Amino acid sequence: KKEKKEKKREAETEAAAEEAPAKKAKTETPAATAAPSGDSGARVYLGNLPWTVSEEQIKSTFEDCGSIGNIEWLMHSDTGKFRGAVFLEFDSADAAQSAVQKNGADMDGRAMKVELAQPKKAPVAVEENEPNESVFLGNLSWNVDEDSVRAAFKDCGELSRIKFLEKDGQFMGKAFLDFDTVDSAKAAVAKNGEDLLGRPMKINYSKPKTGGGGDKWGNANSTGKPQRSYTPANPKPEGCVELFCGNLPYSIDEEKIAAFFKEVGATVTNTRWLNDRETQEFKGIGFVSFETTEEVDKAVKKAGDYLDGRPIRIDYAGQKKKENAWGGKW
Repeated sequence: KKEKKEKKREAETEAAAEEAPAKKAKTETPAATAAPSGDSGARVYLGNLPWTVSEEQIKSTFEDCGSIGNIEWLMHSDTGKFRGAVFLEFDSADAAQSAVQKNGADMDGRAMKVELAQPKKAPVAVEENEPNESVFLGNLSWNVDEDSVRAAFKDCGELSRIKFLEKDGQFMGKAFLDFDTVDSAKAAVAKNGEDLLGRPMKINYSKPKTGGGGDKWGNANSTGKPQRSYTPANPKPEGCVELFCGNLPYSIDEEKIAAFFKEVGATVTNTRWLNDRETQEFKGIGFVSFETTEEVDKAVKKAGDYLDGRPIRIDYAGQKKKENAWGGKW
């Protein structure tokens, strides 16, 4: 009877030993079975990374697994800050499987999360609106500017206007594009899903506003300037040689503002950009100086004109400002 109990215990131990590896194998490879035939299985998700991690550190950590062809850094869409995660593209599925074995390994005091990436989903088919010269452009990076948009559509035809959409002064990651012909717009819509600054563009023909008059975006006029007045609200001080400029794009620099005013024959001699006192981030406003007061008269004609997709608000500087005007004392 004692021998029977011992044999039973030995049999249970052997069965458990055989079962354990099977369970381990099951938990290690679920993502591999999920990889589609069109995906090589060489793409790995790497998460819970320290904020200070570098490309060199990542490649050094996984150098014994295989060659990494590309690292895709993941950023928060609202702040543009690093999310502590990346996607790694290895040269083979075997290299990716080897990398997954490092799940839980330490990197600067943090346990890395390493797993095979899920396959990229195919773009969802969107019903196209009626073809016209205007195009809606969405899912844009916060770093996008007029130059990068024009470069993306340079082979489509003449892009006459870019209007970036904002809400309460914040960029919404969307824009409207005006092309010279419907054919040009069709070429642009054909780029739906293509990459722009690391994000797949969402492109469709825009729906024109109906009723109420105005242009296709609901503006009260069709001159290309917004309904709201961006012209000086104050009288020009005697001898004024400086202008306040608001609603400036975050891509602004001295060269761009100089070229902007040069279009009306005004020469910029100095610029002062205003930053937030606490964060030191650019507030989208500044002061621009000119050689003569006559050139200021020319420069104010640019009020409401677009610079990198934003209509510029202009007012005379030089007069005593009210407290907290334009964000505080200069």
